[in-house]
Amino acid sequence: MDIMTFIAKGKENAISRQELCTLLALPDRTVRKLIQEARDRGEIILNAQDGAGYYTSNDVGELERQYNTNKNRAMSILRQQRHIRRRLRALEQRDQVTMEEVSRSV
Repeated sequence: MDIMTFIAKGKENAISRQELCTLLALPDRTVRKLIQEARDRGEIILNAQDGAGYYTSNDVGELERQYNTNKNRAMSILRQQRHIRRRLRALEQRDQVTMEEVSRSV
């Protein structure tokens, strides 16, 4: 099933994920997966953060807004990853020291 069949051009024609779920008789998780797969194929699917839903567009302003939204979200995730990576390294170092201490006592 090609989700792009159901996603129209123009914000005024945006469709919510709930509407897609109802229209396709699919659970939310499946619809999100279909949208992600289409984006991974290179489809440009915009998502109005005001709850209007999903749509396509060639409007430069709308594309820039989506680009910036995605970039900000990605940077936020990368910042979180940095903290998680630091914690993992600290735990790994702690565990190495513990294992060294164990081997010395044997």
